[in-house]
Amino acid sequence: MKIAVIVFPGSNCDIDLYEALSSVCGADVDYVSHKQDNLTGYDAVMLPGGFSYGDYLRAGAIARFAPVMGAVVKMANKGKPVFGTCNGFQILTEAGLLPGGLKRNNSQKFVCKTVPLEVVNNQTLFTSQYQEHERIALPIAHADGSYYADEETLDDLEAHHQVVFRYAEENPNGSLRNIAGITNRQGNVLGMMPHPERAVEAILGNTDGLRLFKSLLENGHAKVEE
Repeated sequence: MKIAVIVFPGSNCDIDLYEALSSVCGADVDYVSHKQDNLTGYDAVMLPGGFSYGDYLRAGAIARFAPVMGAVVKMANKGKPVFGTCNGFQILTEAGLLPGGLKRNNSQKFVCKTVPLEVVNNQTLFTSQYQEHERIALPIAHADGSYYADEETLDDLEAHHQVVFRYAEENPNGSLRNIAGITNRQGNVLGMMPHPERAVEAILGNTDGLRLFKSLLENGHAKVEE
């Protein structure tokens, strides 16, 4: 299974994703420039956190027009795993690969801390190694992380089990229905505001994010071999 980590101008979590996959999980992973327009040969793609294009206009609003995003959309439409964390989540919503959007935190402040989450759906490519309703803790670091969608969209997400993670005990940004991460209807595209790649090594004090990448690799390998 070969994985692409996209690097946009302003990305600052691309190295975190790369090392989580390569150094910790032993995966075959490459950095791929936002200028590339072809992802042939890759089996999954990761969109990292950061401030793509300086977050001008809106977070992710310019990145969705990068040459590489056409190839990301093609991969998503083929059912290949696509993952976006923080700014990556914002880019996925701007590109129309996930419904809704991310707006300024209700506090109007940047929030950086570890928060408790509930695993709502463990029947995805990314969460199969978690237990349903398991409580985990992951870091967040964002100013525009409040998930918003209209009531019809929110009800649709719930009805089709697309809500994967919720904030538990506290809501750090005002996200509707405490939503921290969602998938598309097909389940192969996951966007989330928390950073699992920052919680993969015991030496850093937290490994709750590791099983997300192990789930992806286990399920991704199975799909590649089919």
